[in-house]
Amino acid sequence: MKRSVILLAGGEGSRFGTKKQYILLGGKPLYMHSLEKVLDLFEEVILVLPEEDLQKIKVPPKVKKVAGGKERQDSVLEGILEAEGDIVIIHDCARPFASRELFLKVSELGDFEGKICALPVRDTLKQVSEGMVIKTIDRTGLWHSQTPQAFLRKVLLECHFRARGEGFFATDDAMLLERYGYRVGVVMGEPTNIKITYPEDLALAQRLL
Repeated sequence: MKRSVILLAGGEGSRFGTKKQYILLGGKPLYMHSLEKVLDLFEEVILVLPEEDLQKIKVPPKVKKVAGGKERQDSVLEGILEAEGDIVIIHDCARPFASRELFLKVSELGDFEGKICALPVRDTLKQVSEGMVIKTIDRTGLWHSQTPQAFLRKVLLECHFRARGEGFFATDDAMLLERYGYRVGVVMGEPTNIKITYPEDLALAQRLL
């Protein structure tokens, strides 16, 4: 089966304060850390960028640039529509430390329509309202979801169209498959596969690097 990897670098960086996909980490833009890892792993590489940056960003010849949408879910759909693979691997470039091995593990779907990487919750979970603890949440069976995530293209495309028709927005693509009754498998994620969301996350990333 042909595999296409879709790298998401189309955000506006509202929480970070700037377009974080272009900030330098170890001397190169954040998105390049993911791009360089997958160039020789998959048959097709798609980089989703803000529309206004498509002509500014230079990429290797193999890489296909696609304009993203308003929301993350819109950007993923734009990438899927351009993908030619039977399996699509979705990854947020805000996670620069996902290993090559992790990309390969999630792309082996087996008997599932989708597969994610995740880590079991270790900390005690509290439900809080207005500065006060309401109750402790049982963490049994709870996992922290990460990317990359991989899916059968035709299934993910169907789920995206159904969600768009319903006006439903998910926080990750696996949530769409869950909503419509498809099976999503899990492989063990990586503790170092952190997501850079706020400026203080960049300081941690620099130390990890």
